[in-house]
Amino acid sequence: MPKARSKKFKKRSFHGNRHRNSVPKNNVSTASATKLNTLESSDGLEYDFQELKGNRIIDIQTLLGVFSILSCPKCFATGLKLTEDSKEGLCSNFAIVCKCGFMAGFTSTPKENKKCSLNTLLVFGLRLMGRGFSAGMKLLCTLNLPYVCKKTFRIHELKLLEAVKYSCEENMKAASKEVQN
Repeated sequence: MPKARSKKFKKRSFHGNRHRNSVPKNNVSTASATKLNTLESSDGLEYDFQELKGNRIIDIQTLLGVFSILSCPKCFATGLKLTEDSKEGLCSNFAIVCKCGFMAGFTSTPKENKKCSLNTLLVFGLRLMGRGFSAGMKLLCTLNLPYVCKKTFRIHELKLLEAVKYSCEENMKAASKEVQN
């Protein structure tokens, strides 16, 4: 059994923050002040828009709201509807539909050779990290994104394997030519 302490220690009294710099800064500007100064200095009419590239994750409800505001190029009525025609893993095929019969289709990701490159990039990224199908499934389900089925995942893995084999063979051929010369 432990021994009870007979001595009670006194609480230490607070002596202020002795470790801060006591020299006050006169030219302190807050983040808000600097933002306001930059807004006042600009004309407000010139904007430097950068070209958007790459993939983004966007909520479909937000996208539906944006398309409902846009007007139809054929009848100039608002209320365009976004419908999903089909999906292939992370890539979806969408259509913008109007009541007058106007319809325009697009994909969520550019396709290369009629195949969605985003699925291959997903498999490649997971394999680089040493993860496989189940880790990708957990990630995509956590992010509430559509997932690639196991068969499609394996097909993309085989495509990556063929690309790696080809690259290795080419590198070995180039190295053997270097050694011979």
